[in-house]
Amino acid sequence: MEKAEVEEKVTPFPVVNSSSSSSGSSTHDTISLASNHDDNASSPTPPDQQGYAVVSFSPNDPENPYNWSMKKKSILLLCATLTCLNSTMGSTIASANLFPLLSAEFHVPVGPQSVLPASLYLMGFCFGPIIFAPLSETYGRKPILVTGFLLFVASTAGASVAPSWWSFLLMRFLCGTFGSPPLSVFGGVIADCFGDEVQRGRMLMVWSASTFVGPLGAPVLGGFVGGILGWRWVFWIALIFAGVTLASVLAIPETLAAKILKRKAERLNKEEPREDGRRWVAPAELSQKSKTTLLRPLELLCGEMVVVLTSLYIGFIYSVFYMMVQIYYAIFVGVYGFSPGVSGLLFTIIGLGTIIGCFICWWCDPVTLRLSAKHPTKRAEYFRLPLACIGGPFFVISILWIGLSARSDVHWAVPFIATVPYGIAYNIMWVAMINYVADAYGIYSASALAALGTTRSVAGALLPLAIEDMLKALGIAKSCALLAGISAALVAVPLCFVAYGDKIRAASKFSAALKTEGQREEAALGRTMSHISAV
Repeated sequence: MEKAEVEEKVTPFPVVNSSSSSSGSSTHDTISLASNHDDNASSPTPPDQQGYAVVSFSPNDPENPYNWSMKKKSILLLCATLTCLNSTMGSTIASANLFPLLSAEFHVPVGPQSVLPASLYLMGFCFGPIIFAPLSETYGRKPILVTGFLLFVASTAGASVAPSWWSFLLMRFLCGTFGSPPLSVFGGVIADCFGDEVQRGRMLMVWSASTFVGPLGAPVLGGFVGGILGWRWVFWIALIFAGVTLASVLAIPETLAAKILKRKAERLNKEEPREDGRRWVAPAELSQKSKTTLLRPLELLCGEMVVVLTSLYIGFIYSVFYMMVQIYYAIFVGVYGFSPGVSGLLFTIIGLGTIIGCFICWWCDPVTLRLSAKHPTKRAEYFRLPLACIGGPFFVISILWIGLSARSDVHWAVPFIATVPYGIAYNIMWVAMINYVADAYGIYSASALAALGTTRSVAGALLPLAIEDMLKALGIAKSCALLAGISAALVAVPLCFVAYGDKIRAASKFSAALKTEGQREEAALGRTMSHISAV
């Protein structure tokens, strides 16, 4: 049996409050148990039949996800990537390219309803993260991921055989709801496994890239497969892909340290009970949290300026992405006369920008590390946000480039090429902001990312509803100019964090409380996470 570090307390179980001044004083002795736990009998602390012994990770403990092999972590990252591909692919699989087939099947007129399949899917994304992410911080990552993905597979099957337009829309909403856990929970999984902030940032970058690839590939699937085999085959192919991915989801290990330690305590109580009669317990069993777990994303969203401003920024650029799906259709089908399938294929060039953006993020890590070392009071800001500050202006320029060049007298390659810098800017902005938030909120990163995911999905679901009317009223060029103008104003968000981020965090009572609670909880787990200092 592996070594475990134990903090022994003689206060009656389960009452724990290290800061209380109750009459029953607590004695804190730390001892290291041998692999066979023979030294339990010779413990310097007097036995107490009503006491408990707290299990934590020992150095190099193989059960600690930080100590897992890179091979095991890479397999976990692959599973995260495949699962997120499924979730994000579903968001655009019923986009403008597929709607003519749906319209013919269900007798739905072309117009505002054409964006409902995508918008309702994203609306499901709104509710899912705010429920599933905090539950994953209490009950473990795996149960939430497995349950959610099983229901996602079932909902995808339901969409493929939907007999009516409204039943199809209901299935789309359920697909979005149950497809949302990977987008928020896997961010916490990566934080669970990678303690080094540089490595963690790179893994989050790789994982987040999968959230771009899915929406890019789905319009191609919808355009070509739908045109040849019919729209139902599009969803059957998505169902087959989801079924294959389900096998990897079922095989993933639990990564939440609190859940792992709880299982260890249960195993020790069963296999090697203490001779002094005290029960083994995990730190999570002693935690008497005053805050309701399910409300944590809302607390972060309402009480944290960092989360509020980041949500505003991320939400808008995310909604612009889904508007671009419609704008691209208007440009390459409406202006240049390409087929829906070719239009969807051209849209995938954003993926090239995403790949280039990943290399830029990777290359910039040593640069931003040196920069952050020169500004210790703003280390988190200078380590993560320079790329967001650079990507913002490029994002604005690329939208203007696409919109102003989309004319019949301009070659189609001109707006097409502009999509590459758009993909680069979108990726580096996204990676920079989610890494900044994940670093800032440590063991609560899943809830913080859930807060971002909820507002992002609300914006992605609602704002694209206006794109059809906006294109009719303003045209492609002015619509893109309007989006670029709003994006230009939001460039101030990362700049504001770089200038005032330390003061914003210092003024937040919730951040201070979160830092203290997080450090105490991670200390109980026998771990030290460098990103807690960013709060």
